Amino acid sequence: MDVHVRVTIGTPIPEPQPEQRWWERIRIGYNAGLIVLALPVSGPWAWVLASVRDDESLAGAWVMAAVPITVLALLDNARRAEATGANPDLWGPKARAALARLLLWAAVLATVLTLPVTTLVYVLTGVHPA
Repeated sequence: MDVHVRVTIGTPIPEPQPEQRWWERIRIGYNAGLIVLALPVSGPWAWVLASVRDDESLAGAWVMAAVPITVLALLDNARRAEATGANPDLWGPKARAALARLLLWAAVLATVLTLPVTTLVYVLTGVHPA
């Protein structure tokens, strides 16, 4: 008995492309543009945080700032994933992702512009408003 095996390979298997690292995926110009657009949006939220900080408590203002930032960060992550998996010709997922990132930047900017300096002054000096 004589057995012959013949194997034909059609096309070579392509080499896998190296995955981009997280710092290579950051779009600096896109985020900088959204930060500039988020500055006017962050004003009313900063005013609310400042009034809570001055009238109620600093800890309450921090909690009030942290909850929306957490929710918006989760929403931003979901919208990014939706935009990544969507058809490149669709603008809706891209617009929703950009809006979620804009709102996240607005919440972060309002918090950064309102609370850290006051917290630092309270911690270092021990002076609290009456």
